[in-house]
Amino acid sequence: MFRVSIIIPFFSDTPSEAFEETLASVLTHRPADSEILIADSVGYADPWNVGGEGVTFLSFPERTPLLETLNEAIRSAASPIVHILYAGTDVSENWTQSPLEHFDDSRLGVVVPAVFDRRKAKRVFALGVVFSRGGFLRTIRRSQIPQIHQTTVAPHVSSVFFRKAALLQIGLLETSFIPQFAYIDATLLLKECGWMSIVDFQCRLFVRPNMLPATSPFLWGKQLERLYIRWRGRQTSLGAMGTHWGAVAADFWRHFPQMRAFQSLVGRLVGLISLGERAALDRKLQAAEESVTLEPPLKPRKAA
Repeated sequence: MFRVSIIIPFFSDTPSEAFEETLASVLTHRPADSEILIADSVGYADPWNVGGEGVTFLSFPERTPLLETLNEAIRSAASPIVHILYAGTDVSENWTQSPLEHFDDSRLGVVVPAVFDRRKAKRVFALGVVFSRGGFLRTIRRSQIPQIHQTTVAPHVSSVFFRKAALLQIGLLETSFIPQFAYIDATLLLKECGWMSIVDFQCRLFVRPNMLPATSPFLWGKQLERLYIRWRGRQTSLGAMGTHWGAVAADFWRHFPQMRAFQSLVGRLVGLISLGERAALDRKLQAAEESVTLEPPLKPRKAA
């Protein structure tokens, strides 16, 4: 039986060069107890015949949403641990060893790798991301390491390790979000169900930032607002709302006077009219609580 299933998506926005370099990196350092799944919605020609080297291509119709392909790949995985790795990310020798050792703890649902900038190997690019219910979203850098021990850290979009059983319990990744927000949403859901997440400083990956999936500022702002509404709970007091609009203002001024500041702000205003987000979250938590095929480490609890 495999210990880890490595999933690499290949979709319309993926540069072929970045995909092939990532796949070559994985094959070079491939653990003996792993399988490699390619979630392919483009139709990769496989000029190097990697399919003959133990790589399995899961083919999807063109334009199949990315997160739908990832969810299907997770269902198909033959391992208890799934590792999603985006094109443009290089691995290092034995990079899965430390995360797999952490998963010996049955309470663990997510391992967040340490991601470095490939152009400057000693420069930390991301140690995960933090999302507060006030709507603040921050990428953790080296100088912010103390925050890792004070809050729930979600994975950066470039790479993540999930326990498959934990993802199945929460109904897999939310397909209506972009990948980064789907990862945040899943991590928060898993926390509500009693699963833990940790940052693994021993698992070092190297990313080319310009090769990662791009999202329009409008869509980013709209979905970030959706995520806030989904997870704000019952925090509707004037103080809580003030904290939220402080987060919106901070995000605007960080990019001002670039056009993306205005586009993101418009997206957040449009996201305010999102309906049913809280009800959808409650349904997911209820379904997780009623699951009879899986045994979470702790009884799920309702979000505040």
